[in-house]
Amino acid sequence: MNQEPKTKALLLENDQTVLEKIQQALKDRPYELTCFSKKKETLNALKETFFNLVITGHNAEGEDPIQVMKAMVMTSPMTSIIMVTDLSHEEAEEKAEGFGILGNVSRDVPSGDLLSLMDTYEKIQQSLTQG
Repeated sequence: MNQEPKTKALLLENDQTVLEKIQQALKDRPYELTCFSKKKETLNALKETFFNLVITGHNAEGEDPIQVMKAMVMTSPMTSIIMVTDLSHEEAEEKAEGFGILGNVSRDVPSGDLLSLMDTYEKIQQSLTQG
């Protein structure tokens, strides 16, 4: 039986409840998940290993999620990024403009919007591998 290869995804989230919701939303998808709560650990992992996808939310250091996202883009510019944020969709888009992130979702219940972004991400990846 041929199993679909797993996509390496990194999750940065300090809130255990939000982290569990994200993990639950992705459980039936082919992702190899690596989870961190600290910015430094996450950036070190991005330097050492290529992750196809990063889902970033709050970090244990309490640093501004926009600044953390920018550091991730600078560390691994080819990695797709989804932000989990308290910012409104419009404010997150404005602050993240020019950094090429895939999108952002609310921290409340990220699963519906997150799954929609995951579908978009997977379609992009599929078109790249078939093209």
